[in-house]
Amino acid sequence: NPIIGETFRCMWIHPKANSRTFYIAEQVSHHPPVSAFYVSNRKDGFCVTGSILAKSKFYGNSLSAILDGEARLSFLNRGEDYIMNMPYAHCKGIVYGPMTLELGGYVNITCEKTGYSAIIEFKLKPFLGNSNNVNQIFGKIKLGSEVLATLEGHWDGEVMINDKKTGVSEIFWNPTPEIRQQRLTRCTVLFDEQEDMESARLWQHVTRAIHNKDQNEATGEKFVLEEAQRKAAKQRKAQGEEWLPRLFEQDLITGEWQYKYSDTRPWDPLNDLVQYEKEGVIQSKVWHRTPMVRSASIISLSNQGGRKDNYKRQVSAPKRTRTKHSGQQSPESGCSSPELDRQDSSESEKQKTKHSARLRKKASDLSELLSAIDSIKHAQEEINRSLTALRSRTTASQSHSNHSLLQHRDYVVILFLILLQIIINSIFN
Repeated sequence: NPIIGETFRCMWIHPKANSRTFYIAEQVSHHPPVSAFYVSNRKDGFCVTGSILAKSKFYGNSLSAILDGEARLSFLNRGEDYIMNMPYAHCKGIVYGPMTLELGGYVNITCEKTGYSAIIEFKLKPFLGNSNNVNQIFGKIKLGSEVLATLEGHWDGEVMINDKKTGVSEIFWNPTPEIRQQRLTRCTVLFDEQEDMESARLWQHVTRAIHNKDQNEATGEKFVLEEAQRKAAKQRKAQGEEWLPRLFEQDLITGEWQYKYSDTRPWDPLNDLVQYEKEGVIQSKVWHRTPMVRSASIISLSNQGGRKDNYKRQVSAPKRTRTKHSGQQSPESGCSSPELDRQDSSESEKQKTKHSARLRKKASDLSELLSAIDSIKHAQEEINRSLTALRSRTTASQSHSNHSLLQHRDYVVILFLILLQIIINSIFN
């Protein structure tokens, strides 16, 4: 099980949309073991929040890892929330036979606002089944009690959808080799930039022992972490302190774990610049500050003031001499979350206040500058329209004047020729 207070963070970069999807997770409880997570991509208009209570069942030659919990998928631009549970993982062949891993169970997806729902069954391979029975799914899409469509196929392959009204079947999902090649690379924080309670740093010695296939050392390093956790738990109990997660908080009414820094505002291209993450806090760089949108809830945090102190006294790995890990980075550790606003965590409150005042002044100056630029743009547009209208009138007037002048000239020439003809005729007569 993860250690209480253990965190993990990563992100995916979307080159086509020029956006980023951030993932934050924290072990918020040890008994029972609960992991809370939060996913956010405001620019693409979605976020996911939820928690998982890990359970296991042993059947002799097989084992099921049950993920008890729900996730809430929110589409920010539509204001729609889809609640869903998760399938369980089933491992066969623990004692004898080939070892396989499958997904099983029912996944229910519902949206209270629209009335749409779906149920998907992940079927395990039967005892006498063949390869076509592996990773099979069957599902229904409903509006209220009416079945709109059915799904059938393999979750790791082709899935067909059948419209019940028209009877037409078509491909709903098919991860072709071309699509698999476009799979986004997960970016993790560089090892030297991770905090002490982040997974890779916390379990580094256990991980190294496992890679070296040294079971004894792995067990010993794991025991060191567990003992540190038990000692910290006893100390909190003796001092009458309650564990408070750093990044998540629990709703007293629904029991849901919510990310403390969630931002469910739809993306505003005129005000939002970039979304980034720093020290587990997902933020947005904006032109002008706007109020954060948080769901109304009653949070089980009676001692808000002791949040920071309690976190400092949380369980941590035993102090060791840090060594540089060169050449041991995972291929997935190619980049880290951008840190645009670096601040020294030890600066005084006075310096922070001054810094905030400077930022507010800069924001005010920037706002005035933008307003002035907009006024200049509007004035230029008015001038351009006036010049265009004046140019059109001038051109029409010149054209009319030239046309009239040409007619007078013609009359003069004709009269001159007539007079000349009369004079010539007179002379000859």
